[in-house]
Amino acid sequence: MSESDFTSDILDPEPGILIESLRDIGYSFNSALADIIDNSISANASHIDVLAIPADDFYVSIIDNGAGMSASELRKAMRLGSTSPRAERAPKDLGRFGLGMKTASFSQCRRLTVASRCEGSLSAFTWDLDVVINDNSWKIIERHDFESIRGLEYLTGDGTLVLWEKVDRLSGASGSAKVSYYARVISEAQSHLALVFHRFLAGEPGLSRIDISFNGRKLDPIDPFNSRHKATQVQPFEVICPGVTMQAFTLPHRSHYTSQQEYDYYGLRDGYLKNQGVYLYRAKRLILYGTWFGVAKKTALTQLTRVKIDIGVDQDELWKIDVKKVSAQMPEVVRNRIKTLIASIGAPSKKTYRRRAIRLTSPEAYPAWAVEQSGEKRIYRINRENPVISALRTDVGEENAKALESVFSLIESTFPTESLFYDLENNTESVSFEPIDNESFSVAAKAFFSQLKQRGIPEEDVLGIMRAAEPFASSWSKTLGALGIDETEE
Repeated sequence: MSESDFTSDILDPEPGILIESLRDIGYSFNSALADIIDNSISANASHIDVLAIPADDFYVSIIDNGAGMSASELRKAMRLGSTSPRAERAPKDLGRFGLGMKTASFSQCRRLTVASRCEGSLSAFTWDLDVVINDNSWKIIERHDFESIRGLEYLTGDGTLVLWEKVDRLSGASGSAKVSYYARVISEAQSHLALVFHRFLAGEPGLSRIDISFNGRKLDPIDPFNSRHKATQVQPFEVICPGVTMQAFTLPHRSHYTSQQEYDYYGLRDGYLKNQGVYLYRAKRLILYGTWFGVAKKTALTQLTRVKIDIGVDQDELWKIDVKKVSAQMPEVVRNRIKTLIASIGAPSKKTYRRRAIRLTSPEAYPAWAVEQSGEKRIYRINRENPVISALRTDVGEENAKALESVFSLIESTFPTESLFYDLENNTESVSFEPIDNESFSVAAKAFFSQLKQRGIPEEDVLGIMRAAEPFASSWSKTLGALGIDETEE
């Protein structure tokens, strides 16, 4: 085929149509903010300020103290597709397509201004989507009215300001409820950034530590592995393949935390069950988390398992990192290795729960519920040998013993197994049981102690048994108080 056999024509995209389409790539407010901060880190910023002003004229500014850009460099950076995704990037460059700053900003606002100071020289440009649509051209506005650019007063030295105005994508409440809506949006954004950039905020070895302040609040890193807790189980660091490393963590059980609030903090926003799985980092920046990439199912027994996978910027195509840097696909070579490791990865989490289950149903601890093996089935029954239950059976007398046994059988046969299993699979944190009140606790402790003493068990041994039996073990001081025993005597 020769050139004379066909003709060619240039079909430029319609600016007004394309610019509106680019707004719907799929950024959230949180992921858009993170994409802007990526640029600040790539510019070697050590301090980043985020200002999100909760007013009717809501605007957001991100100011860093990075290297800054000259006017020509800034103009190029404002172009859509300013850098080829195939171009070789520096190992610490968090960019990807040369689209992030623009598409992330357009997804949230209709007016984007970027001002940058480099070696004392200040320049600024604005994309106004309404101007692009009205003129149907890729018209960018060069700014010289610096005093009217909001937030520019915070750019005191070299660095860059990204300003979002006409923020129209935060469609929440209206009127008086708008203030609380913005407060929730800001709070969630703060938590998101503290998690995504936690390794930079912590100053992990090999990384320059950065500070991020959000509306004047300095963000503390949220370590999803709770790696400093003495009860966290850390598996050996492993190289999966060139450019991909892995390390698995088993988070502490609830019993190792001093409060429910601390336990919930490390469960992250959606809790332990949903946030188990792989935490994928690109150049130490969290890309996505809480997924097994289809190689395993999320179960209650593995909910404490989290796997850190690190990849470099040269792995983008292999992992199919998207423009928003919030999704990826696990390559087959990694998937196959993870499959072979999955049993050992989840084993510590399963062991934690199974060990606790064995302790809570051990006959030596006189549990309220006993487990009996019947063929291939495990049957849960009210433990008639539990001292408190045994005392009750004695107190009601022979004539009421049958009625009491009928009540026990009714409770056992109607236990809501399916409902409990469903709730545990979907949201473990939502499952709780009514705590025993102080008076009932005291009565139970005295009955337990008295029954075992009547069976001829020495007092010291009875206390040893109660130390392992719930609910006494987890409230030992309270147990001793109910028995009238001074802790110093014990």
